[in-house]
Amino acid sequence: MKTISSSIIYKGIYKDLEAEFGYVEAHRIWALAERANKYLYEKYSAEDKFGTADMLFPAAAVYLALRKRQPDFPAMDMLRAYGTKTGERMRKLIHTITLLPGAPYIIWKNIGKISDHASSEALGYTRRGLAVTENISQVDVLSCPLHDMAKKMGLPAVCQTICAMDKVYMTGFRHIQYRRTKSVAEGDECCDYRLWWDGTKK
Repeated sequence: MKTISSSIIYKGIYKDLEAEFGYVEAHRIWALAERANKYLYEKYSAEDKFGTADMLFPAAAVYLALRKRQPDFPAMDMLRAYGTKTGERMRKLIHTITLLPGAPYIIWKNIGKISDHASSEALGYTRRGLAVTENISQVDVLSCPLHDMAKKMGLPAVCQTICAMDKVYMTGFRHIQYRRTKSVAEGDECCDYRLWWDGTKK
């Protein structure tokens, strides 16, 4: 079991809590979130067939702690904002990596295999319309294991934290454009992933 404090993805949210509520209340929220995180691992890990725990449980735990300690505070707004901020850090890292000579070309050359694997049943996804050409890759994801687990926990909206990361960090690839206008976690019928080669994109 991972604590939230040891999570590379989520440990930074403590600073947001402290900025919003001050040291004492942030500490109390954090302690409650750690207990909730432990509870979620104990209750749901056996059902976590697709390894969603480390990405999902900390977000759910912080949400639960905020709802308990600050019931009138818009907890999901904070989590989505944190997801966007984290996605931006990831975007910068991806952009730096794809500055390496030939890196974007290697990724795009293998985009069919990458898209097929990333949306595969083996990873817990269902999909339709997977299509890859020389210049375009597209797929509609109808269900994802993160959202399925969030629903199982009774917290489907919490998955939007990860969706917010995804929407930003996927724009970091040099020469590869990305667009997603829908999200299952936001009530749409699919997540519509569209990628295309653009040699002018820096």
